[in-house]
Amino acid sequence: MNANTPQHSQSIAQADHSAQALHELKRNLVYGYRILARYGIGVGLLGHLTARLPGANTFWSYQWGDSFEDVTMDGLRECDFQGNVITGDGQVNQSLKIEGLLYAARPDVNAITHHHADNCLALGAIGQILLPFERSAARCYDDMVMLQDYDNAHIDPVKAQEFVSIVGQKNSVIMQHHGIMVCGRNVQEAVVVTKEVEISAGVQLKAMAAGTLHLLPHDEAVRAREHKKTERSYMGVWKYEVGKVNKETPDLFAGCV
Repeated sequence: MNANTPQHSQSIAQADHSAQALHELKRNLVYGYRILARYGIGVGLLGHLTARLPGANTFWSYQWGDSFEDVTMDGLRECDFQGNVITGDGQVNQSLKIEGLLYAARPDVNAITHHHADNCLALGAIGQILLPFERSAARCYDDMVMLQDYDNAHIDPVKAQEFVSIVGQKNSVIMQHHGIMVCGRNVQEAVVVTKEVEISAGVQLKAMAAGTLHLLPHDEAVRAREHKKTERSYMGVWKYEVGKVNKETPDLFAGCV
């Protein structure tokens, strides 16, 4: 192909666009780790945050041994859906195979979180999911399932497929003995939902301890859920949190091209 042909120029433009999209994805992942760490989520190896470009057959995560508050661009690794590192060295958490199965089954999902933070873990321990007792909590109305157990699903193919089947088209799952998993259309949505659900779970636990939990009417809960799913809603929270991270770690991306 001649270097001056339109096809050649188009190929270069597409390559530049792909490189830019990947760079942005990785920056958002680093921000996502830091944002969740500000709320005690994913600290001390107790969490996942993965993401992929739309339609990709690989996803990105952080190296095994890091904690969310320490993740940088250099610490990100690309994996195939079996959890094998294919870009860079080192290892990732082998239970990421479950997320690979979810990505394969759900083309609408481009980011996934998992954590064992206190409030969601406590909800699971009493066999509860997040209920629509107020507008923020309604973000998961009819979009969350309870899974009694998923231990060893990353090494047992039968349990793995059962896990994916139970999640179905829902975007969050409370694992009764293992925290929570949240799916999102992008990093920003997954991270915002994750931290907001953890906060709402804490409020629900307090309310349940104090007395009877009164829920929003169905129609109001649906309206609240649909509003929270809008880009305007979750991006407003994301931009606020990114600003906080930038103030706390102004050199986070120093030297990154």
